[in-house]
Amino acid sequence: MSLASSTSRAKSSTAQARGKSPGVDLATTKPGTPGGIFMRQFWLAIHRSEDLAKGEAKPITIMNESFTLYRGQSGRAQVIDSACPHRWAPMHLGWIEGDDIRCVYHGWKFDCTGQCIEQPAEEAGFARKVKIGSYPTQEYLGLIWCYFGTGKPPAFPHFPHRDTPGIIQAWNVEHVPCNYLQSFENSMDEVHVAFTHAPGGSHAKLSADLPILSTEETDWGMMRYGKRKTGLVRQTLHYAPNLTRVIVPPVAGMDGVGGWPEIYFSFTPVDDENHLWLITSHIELNTDAERTAYKKQREKYEKELASAPASVDVARDLMAGRGNYAATRHPDLAIVQDIAVQAGQGRISNRTHERLGRSDAGIIGWRKILTREFRLIAEGKKPKKWKNPPADVKPTLGF
Repeated sequence: MSLASSTSRAKSSTAQARGKSPGVDLATTKPGTPGGIFMRQFWLAIHRSEDLAKGEAKPITIMNESFTLYRGQSGRAQVIDSACPHRWAPMHLGWIEGDDIRCVYHGWKFDCTGQCIEQPAEEAGFARKVKIGSYPTQEYLGLIWCYFGTGKPPAFPHFPHRDTPGIIQAWNVEHVPCNYLQSFENSMDEVHVAFTHAPGGSHAKLSADLPILSTEETDWGMMRYGKRKTGLVRQTLHYAPNLTRVIVPPVAGMDGVGGWPEIYFSFTPVDDENHLWLITSHIELNTDAERTAYKKQREKYEKELASAPASVDVARDLMAGRGNYAATRHPDLAIVQDIAVQAGQGRISNRTHERLGRSDAGIIGWRKILTREFRLIAEGKKPKKWKNPPADVKPTLGF
């Protein structure tokens, strides 16, 4: 074997280990693609529960497909296809009747299974021949979840949450202008914390020293370990296909009331160049006094947040060179910083030009998993059968 051949094979092996294998598109979730089929095996968070009132309908786009999300008068959230099959008018323009929805164009009415049950101007019996897509929904941790796959959905909930006393709170939903995988991979990158979040000092305790990272594939996703010089280990859970469970510093002004929250980050694709960042936190509060103090402080924080510019708008300004990154302050500063860095890579990051190192163990590990699964799907073979994680596997703080 020639030296050139040996070097070429070594480079190819390294590229494959880092998720750069030729022919594998890790970013797309379009219907029918390996990435799209992979993602549609799971329940996905799509909306904050409190942002959908009874009798309200909204257009949503998830994984490059359009849908209508509405809440019936019983309180049940529903997801159906975006358009009426009669003349393709948008279903979200219609109105809710009980748990059914009526198209605004010609009054065709559909129940929550997608079955047409009334057509005011048509012959009797025609309605039963018409049905649109309907998708199972559940609500959990203050979010609406939906299953967009085929066949029977997997068990729900597909991951546990902390069961200690406290408050579960769903945050504002961020609309991030880049591919979902950039944010999901960022959640696997513990070293960025010491630099990206240095301005503002919110993550100072996590920046005392740089951890040595390692990962382990599990039945439910991937465990990431960040070992410090003290020997203590920060343990972070990455649930397939797009959710990170981790303990993080409180937002500015919330330290001292409830300690460090346990966070559930969902990164849900809108299309290949945009995604939703849905966040739920669990703050451990053991007494009425603690809960009262937390709620009071939270109200103050939310007022500050309401009067501040949107996180994504501040991030866009920084990406465009308007403003000073190090001097920027915002109630959700860490979110601003993360969006600026992640979306600043471009709408879809060019992973073929990266130079990954030891600190990228989480990213390399997850790309290996995706590459393997996408290839199995592309070849018509059975992908991994993912399981629900046990309740006793939890994140740890590590210091």
